[in-house]
Amino acid sequence: MKLLFVIFVVLLVGLVLPASVGALWVETLPDQVLLRIPLQGDASFRVWHTNNPMKVIVDLDYPAADEPSVQGFYDVALQQLRTSPRPDTSGTRIVLDFRYQLPEPQWSVENGLLHVTVDKVFNWSAEHGIAQGVRYGHQRRGSVAGPLVVNYLDAKITDPDIEFRSVLAQDQIFGRERVSSMAVRGEAIAAVNGAYFAADGRPLGVLAIQGELISEPFASRTAIGLGKNQVVMGSLDAVGVVETLYGTLAITGMNRPRVQDDLILYTPHYGAATNTNVFGLDVLVRDGQVVRIQEGGMDIPEDAVVLSGHGTARTFLGQLRPGDVVQYSMALTPDWFSRGITEIIGGGPRLVKNGQVHVTGVEERFQNDITQGRAPRTALGITADKRLLVVTVNGRIPNVSVGMTLLELADLMIELGAVDAMNLDGGGSTTMFVRNRVLNIPSDGTERPVSNGLIIITPESRR
Repeated sequence: MKLLFVIFVVLLVGLVLPASVGALWVETLPDQVLLRIPLQGDASFRVWHTNNPMKVIVDLDYPAADEPSVQGFYDVALQQLRTSPRPDTSGTRIVLDFRYQLPEPQWSVENGLLHVTVDKVFNWSAEHGIAQGVRYGHQRRGSVAGPLVVNYLDAKITDPDIEFRSVLAQDQIFGRERVSSMAVRGEAIAAVNGAYFAADGRPLGVLAIQGELISEPFASRTAIGLGKNQVVMGSLDAVGVVETLYGTLAITGMNRPRVQDDLILYTPHYGAATNTNVFGLDVLVRDGQVVRIQEGGMDIPEDAVVLSGHGTARTFLGQLRPGDVVQYSMALTPDWFSRGITEIIGGGPRLVKNGQVHVTGVEERFQNDITQGRAPRTALGITADKRLLVVTVNGRIPNVSVGMTLLELADLMIELGAVDAMNLDGGGSTTMFVRNRVLNIPSDGTERPVSNGLIIITPESRR
C-alpha cells in the first residue's frame, strides 16, 4: 500500500529524470504545470509550443539519456512528459503533452534553473453584435477541473424592437421539438431550451405564453417573467378555485395527469382530450356554463375547458347539471400578469440574488442529479441595467468542456454581470441557437427535442 501511494504521489506531483538530463522536475498544481530544468553552464536552449495538439517543447544542446523515456500524469491537463535525443543534434528534447489547448508557456532562468510555467486557468473571450440590442459571446476557459466552452447572449430588455417569447413544442403540452425548429417557426434570431419536462414532453413547472398560463408552478421553484420593458425573477405559486351553486372547491392542478382527489383544469393547450380514466368525472365548461358531463376521457374543444375530479372532487362535480353556471380561476401568487408580464418560464434552482451567490437546490426540492456534480448547463440572468443574459455551458465532453457545478455557474453569471440568475433544464437538453446555427455542442451528440424554449425576436428576424 505504501509503495502504491508513493507511485501515485510521484505521478501526480513531480518526477525526477535521469542524471544525464539533470534533476528535471515537473509539478502539477491546480492552476499551473511547472517544469524546472537545471542548465549546464552556458548551455543554450529553446522553449516553444504547438497548439493542435498542445505540446510544450524544450530543446537543450546537451545529451539526454541513451533511451527515450515517457511518463504519464494523472492530471486534468498534462497527459505525459517525454524525453529523447533531439532529431537534428546530439542535444535533448523534452516534451510536455497536454490534453487540450492551453495558453502559451512562460519561462525564465533563475540561478541556473530554467523555469517553464503553463497556466491551466484562463479565459479566452470574444463578443460581437448579432442584431440591434443583442450581442453574442463565446468563451473558451480553463478551470481546475478541465476545459470549458461557454456561449451567451446579452439582450436589452428595454429595447422596444426586441421581443422575448416562451414557446411550447408543437404548440401543445404533450410534444417535443428541437430548439432550432421552434426558433425557425417563431421567426427568432436566437433561442435556448427552457423548463424541465417529463418523458412525454409535458413541462414540469410554470409556463406562460402571451399572458396565458399553460402549466402550473411546482414546489415554489424559481421562474423568470418577461414583458414589454418588464422582467422579474422569483418564486411562484398558483391558487385555483371552482365556484358553483353548490359551493367552492380548490383546483389542485392544471394541464397535468389527474391523481387521487385531484381537481384538474384542462385547457386546449393540453391536447385534444383529457385522457382521464373512468374513476373520475369530467365536466365540459364553455362560457361559464356546464355543457356536458361524463366519466373520464373527454374531448377538449378549442373554445372550452374541462374540469376533471377524482374522489372528493368527483363528488363535488357530480352535483352539476348541464346549463349550471360555473366560475373558475387559476391565479399566480404573486400576480405577475398584473405587472405586465406575458412570458413565464420556470426552472431552478436560483443561482444569484441581489448580486450574491444564492443557490437554492435544497429549498426547491431538486434531486442530486441536478444539484451535484458537473453537467451541461443553461441559465438566465438579469443585469442591473435590465439586460437579459442567456447562457449555455457545454459539458460531458472530455478534453473539450467538462461542464459546471451550480456554484461555478452562479460565479459565471455574476462575472457576466447578473444581479439575479437562475438555472434551467440542462444536460442533453442544453441548446443555444443563433442565426440558423446551433452554437453549443449538445452532450447527446445531436440536438435533443425538448418541451419548450425561450426565443428572441428582432425586426431583422421577422419575415
